[in-house]
Amino acid sequence: MKRFFDVTFRPFFVITGIVTALGALNAFWPRWTAEKVDLIPFNQDYTIILQHWGFMLGVLGVFMIVAAFSRAWRNPILIFSACEKGFIVYLVGTNFSQPYARGLWAGAAMDATVVLYTIVYFLAGGFRNPAKQ
Repeated sequence: MKRFFDVTFRPFFVITGIVTALGALNAFWPRWTAEKVDLIPFNQDYTIILQHWGFMLGVLGVFMIVAAFSRAWRNPILIFSACEKGFIVYLVGTNFSQPYARGLWAGAAMDATVVLYTIVYFLAGGFRNPAKQ
């Protein structure tokens, strides 16, 4: 299992970090992102929430990329990432029949993959002090 993570960790978190960081589109172009990417009607009243969510996704994505290269960043970023992504998977899954969840399925699928990968990573020994590995 160690060999698997030695080979896949960096590319997995660089790719998923980039995709996560693309959520920053919500911060800068909330109307376009809501209508074209999230596939939900844009509501001006929620612009600030969309922008904040976009900013948080952008930062998380960048931190995931940094964690791919910095062992000292791995545990805190992976724990936060798994919590945030696990919650959105839960929200999309429990609202699957609602029209506002339809554009979020692809992101939720990727997020579920990140959560599962992270769980297996930690079960395989990822909680060891990463700075000393």
